[in-house]
This record gives sequence, C-alpha cells and structure tokens, in this order.
Amino acid sequence: MKNTSLILISLFILVSCQENKIPSNFKKLLSQHKYTLVMFLAPDCPLCHTLSTPFSKLNEKYPNMQGIGIISGNYYSAMEINHFATETAFKPAIFRDNSYQIARQLNATVTPEFYILDSTGNILYQGMMDDRIERLGSYKQQWKNNYLEDAILSVRNNLKPKIERTTPIGCSLEY
Repeated sequence: MKNTSLILISLFILVSCQENKIPSNFKKLLSQHKYTLVMFLAPDCPLCHTLSTPFSKLNEKYPNMQGIGIISGNYYSAMEINHFATETAFKPAIFRDNSYQIARQLNATVTPEFYILDSTGNILYQGMMDDRIERLGSYKQQWKNNYLEDAILSVRNNLKPKIERTTPIGCSLEY
C-alpha cells in the first residue's frame, strides 16, 4: 500500500513538472534576443484592443528588444487572430500557447498582461503597461506611471526595475 502511494505521488510530481516546462520552440525564440517584451492577449478582450497599438509602438521604440504577443488556449481561429492584428496594427509576432504551458509557467492571470523576459525566460517585469486603467471599464485620459517602459529603461541599463510587478487589470485568462 505504501509503495503504491509513493509511486502515485512520484508520478504526480513528474507530470506536474512536465506540464510547467516552457515549450522548447518558445525557449528558442527567447534565446534569440537578450530581452523579450511579452503581451498576453485575447482578440475579444477590449483592453487588448486598447493596448495593442501602444505595445506595438513601444516595441518599435526599442528595436533591440523582441516583442511577442501570446494567445493562450485554442479558442480563436487564425482568421480571428489575423483580423485582430490587422485591426489594432499589432506588429509583433503572435505565438500560440494552445495548452497554456507558457501562461502557467509565467503565472499569467489576465489579458492584457505584460512581461519582460531575459533570454532564458526569467521574469524581469510582470503586470500592467501603465496606470491608464483604474478598473475594468474605467480609463484615465492621462496617466503618470509607465510601468513597462520604465522597466525597459532599467533593464537596458543593466539595472533591476524599480517596480518589478504590478497587479494587472483585464479579462480573465481561463485555464
């Protein structure tokens, strides 16, 4: 009885560890640049529509950092994703995370949620782009905190960001 329990616990731990690994094709993508800007997005999320263009512009402003949009799950067709990218002028590559492996590994909770990752996948910043969104459905016309860009500037200067994490506001990322 004890041996069976021990085997089951070992198997559970092994399976859990396997599920949380970042996929090799995403690791390869990260390894191509010193830093990667990531935006978890969903084509039907109004906040993603609002922040996709500013994210693209931010990525263009810092061309030495790779930008990637990540869509987790398999709810959206290629046509929906293409329509979203065209409509919002989203320029970075879009990576499909069909089985939520990347979302789980990075502990993504909402869309949009922003990250700065180093070439090995370590999280240097996680959270909101800025403080323009107070809560769902409430936007500021002017905002004073540009969390993601401030973190980019710190990382570019080989410094730890002053603010490494903010609590993102957005559409729930359902696993």
